[in-house]
Amino acid sequence: MNKTAGFFIGAILFGGVIVAIHAWIVFDPDQVNLTNFILLVTLASFTQLLKSETPYYQVYHPSLVFFFAGILILQPAGFVLLVIIAHIAEWIKDKFVDQKELRDWYLQPFNAGMHILIGSLARLLYLAINPNYELVGTVYALVGAGVVAIVYVALNHLMVGEVVVLTRKFSWRETGVLNIENLATDFVLAMFGFVSAIVMTINAWLILPAIAPLYLINRALSIPELKHRAESDPKTGLWNGKYFMQSLEQELSRSMRYNRPLTVVLADLDYLRVINNTYGHLAGDAVLKGVAEILQNYFRDYDIVARFGGEEFAILLPEIEPENALPRIETVRVAIEKTTLEAPETDSKLNITMSFGLAGINKEKPTAYEIIHCADLAMYAAKYAGRNQIRVYSQDLSLIDNNLRITDRLFNE
Repeated sequence: MNKTAGFFIGAILFGGVIVAIHAWIVFDPDQVNLTNFILLVTLASFTQLLKSETPYYQVYHPSLVFFFAGILILQPAGFVLLVIIAHIAEWIKDKFVDQKELRDWYLQPFNAGMHILIGSLARLLYLAINPNYELVGTVYALVGAGVVAIVYVALNHLMVGEVVVLTRKFSWRETGVLNIENLATDFVLAMFGFVSAIVMTINAWLILPAIAPLYLINRALSIPELKHRAESDPKTGLWNGKYFMQSLEQELSRSMRYNRPLTVVLADLDYLRVINNTYGHLAGDAVLKGVAEILQNYFRDYDIVARFGGEEFAILLPEIEPENALPRIETVRVAIEKTTLEAPETDSKLNITMSFGLAGINKEKPTAYEIIHCADLAMYAAKYAGRNQIRVYSQDLSLIDNNLRITDRLFNE
């Protein structure tokens, strides 16, 4: 962890500790509603163990519902305990059930400190909007809950995003934390917490049947997660070959309908088998991940970058001819050529190169597989020409001899 990240995480933890100390100083035992506290702690701890991940790698815990309800109906000290106990439950599950080793050590303390800090700020804001602190029967309660939910969710995402940016060197776009879909989902969970708080003020035990919709929310969040897992490559995080072919067929249909250009790129790592045989498959995996990160950084948001299989990658570039795509592909080729990766568990440095083949729409009604085949032939021409090169498929392509060696002169750079 770098110093800037350590300072930011330390500041959040320090702020959380100060707020927790103040909460205990102002704690009033006569105002304790033990039933509300026990129910919220139980439900928050259980739902903290359930999480869903979106295609943007944003993790959702249904416990946000009960954290937000705790802000509204518990004393500050009760809310602090609620957050701490729920995160301890998650730590125990991570340590003894899910993983042999914990994730980064700072995750649970940071998350707990963050929720304590922004939860306390949210409580003060709610009091400012709704001074009488009435949850039912006033427009201030609803307006206050909406405003507080927006602030709570925004601060949560900004803090999490900043940690990811500082520790993992992601850009804000890559973190996905400010994606509207992610923000909207957390806002809905927070407002469901407001409804839960109203129910508990009427009768605490009514919260048990009232949480049934939470199951549906969690299921709704799990469906995109499962779909994304089915469409992504677990080793690199890129799309997989199946998703790429589906996207290609859809984009090809659109391109033919509106007479728009399209380019398919197949790229193959040069000598990856040599790296695997020399340094082991961990080194090969490190190369695949490193190349995937480079490819993600050099293409547009609507381009499709996939691991096609083995050491082969595929890129779909809508709205561009192969000849016009060449400068971008050359930039990527040079970036990969200049990249040096470390072989895991060794002091060795790995220099890597890739060969690229490009193909576009060459006839009136091509199929997705025909375009892939053309890009594949172009890529093998680049290999045949000496590797670490780019070739564009030519209409007058011909193959020679039974080994499918490809005549270099029949391709255009």
